[in-house]
Amino acid sequence: MKNRNITAANAVVIMKVEKLFPQGVRLEQFSTDAVVTQGDETFAETRMGVDGQMVAGYIDQIKTLTVTLEPSSPSIVAMDTLIKAIRSNRTVYPVTFVITLPAVGKVLTYSNGVLKTGKLLADVQQTLAPIQYTFDFESVR
Repeated sequence: MKNRNITAANAVVIMKVEKLFPQGVRLEQFSTDAVVTQGDETFAETRMGVDGQMVAGYIDQIKTLTVTLEPSSPSIVAMDTLIKAIRSNRTVYPVTFVITLPAVGKVLTYSNGVLKTGKLLADVQQTLAPIQYTFDFESVR
């Protein structure tokens, strides 16, 4: 029988920031429809010559991940700590993410990343809105 399990309910996301959270922080209380989303990667640059022949070359790109947390998530404290450290020290902190997806048997490690966007305050609506944090990484394995 084929594996038809695609649950994300048992996904585990660990964020490590050596100077702030060297042991890592397990992120929890993700948004209902968005835990972690990955931006599309470009693997090749292509061009068409005037003679109609295509050429291609491998290129490496930044790997972008967006984490979406409910405003009640205990992980917000870690995100706020990272944002405040970046602002007060005017420096970026290297970030590593380890994402484990038991349903499909994958463990991915995103390395040498930085927090690119985020916010300290959830959008105040009828209920507080989920908060997105975007990270850019140099590599994934």
